[in-house]
Amino acid sequence: MSSEKEILIFDLDGTILDTIDDIHSSLMNTLRYFNFPTFDISITKQYVGDGIKKLVERAVGEDNFKDEHERHFRAVYKENLVNQTKPFTSILNVLERLKDRYIMAILSNKSFEMTDYLVKHFKLDNYFVRWYGGDSFVEKKPSPLPIYEIIKITRSKKDGYLIGDNYTDVESGNRAGLKTIFCRYGYGKLYGQQPDYFVDTPEELLNILI
Repeated sequence: MSSEKEILIFDLDGTILDTIDDIHSSLMNTLRYFNFPTFDISITKQYVGDGIKKLVERAVGEDNFKDEHERHFRAVYKENLVNQTKPFTSILNVLERLKDRYIMAILSNKSFEMTDYLVKHFKLDNYFVRWYGGDSFVEKKPSPLPIYEIIKITRSKKDGYLIGDNYTDVESGNRAGLKTIFCRYGYGKLYGQQPDYFVDTPEELLNILI
């Protein structure tokens, strides 16, 4: 029997947690180690959102990419996950307001191992009933399949919202039939995807969801 509550599925990076500084520093470490040119954090923001392999591939160039580049980044980033990472201002208050109204889950394109560590480190398990990474299902965002699986697992209503800061979030939510909210305070781009709503701060989510 399904719940009477709608599902809220949040992205993690650029939506709940401001992770870009730790990602950027780990990526620059990787580029220097393999003698690739480094670049500004604004470029890193353009490269995130599709998982670690794609991030590193974009940074070194598709023709140059080797598995060892990804392995090095993963090892460095794993040791530096929470050096500068922090929740976006007021997002925890927003989650507190929403947690009793909805069934809430996290769907990241990060690995589950890293997602799980961040969720527990920042005590996000106080707000979310489930959290998943890009390797939790056979497909990841922008596929709608993870959303179908989350709805099935949480036994929530087959409608609700997908909240994120990248085209992968919006495309995944749109394809699954959820309403989509694009967080312009994050890092990502829409690349032609059409969300139902835009927010410039976490607090603006409450205007839509309450």
